[in-house]
Amino acid sequence: MLRRRLAAAAVVVLWGCGPPLPDPESPGARILRERCAGCHGVHAPGSMTFDMWAVQLDRMRRLYAQRGLPWLTPAEEAALIGYLRAHAGTQ
Repeated sequence: MLRRRLAAAAVVVLWGCGPPLPDPESPGARILRERCAGCHGVHAPGSMTFDMWAVQLDRMRRLYAQRGLPWLTPAEEAALIGYLRAHAGTQ
């Protein structure tokens, strides 16, 4: 239990040191911070093209299913996809 709390605290600290997200108060940015940063660092939306993000989302959906974890709700997924589409890189 203590290890989980320390790991979560480290994620929060490390996330705070990264580049700011565009449109940080949008629903998509909140989902990216709240749901994705729980397991790994948050990557800036511009770090990948939208096609690359789509591959990563599909990969994460399968990983969640394998681990028996709940995936995003349809509304959360739509907000995240819209956010990544709007702010994805071009190369």
